[in-house]
Amino acid sequence: MSLSTYERHLQEFPKKYNVLQLFRPPIYVIELSNNQLIAVCYYKNGGSKRHQLNADFSNRRMVIADFFKAVQAMADLLLTFPKHSFGLNAFAVANVTEELVDGLTVIEIKAIREAVWAASEQAKRKIIHTTVSYKGRVVS
Repeated sequence: MSLSTYERHLQEFPKKYNVLQLFRPPIYVIELSNNQLIAVCYYKNGGSKRHQLNADFSNRRMVIADFFKAVQAMADLLLTFPKHSFGLNAFAVANVTEELVDGLTVIEIKAIREAVWAASEQAKRKIIHTTVSYKGRVVS
């Protein structure tokens, strides 16, 4: 099951990463909900690891109301996963599963991308591309 999930996510990333895709990097799928982060890391061999973290970073209107708390929570979550072999870069899919009053705005999409990037740098788990989706539908 997770090997087909891995392949599906790998095919969704932009073509400019075709060379990196040959190295079969790990893929993080991060679900953002009301003050909750759930991450699953899919590996090239079909394995996966899942971790969950609760933190106070969102409210009813915004999925990331406190950027710095969100970055710290994501970094803490990423640190629960093993470090990539050979310093290999990874991809990420950030999925907002919470129903937002105004939906997901362009500013929030950028904040999610920046939060994932900053958290990956802080956790020393280099993520080079993040796709943002809202309730399973890609918005970026």
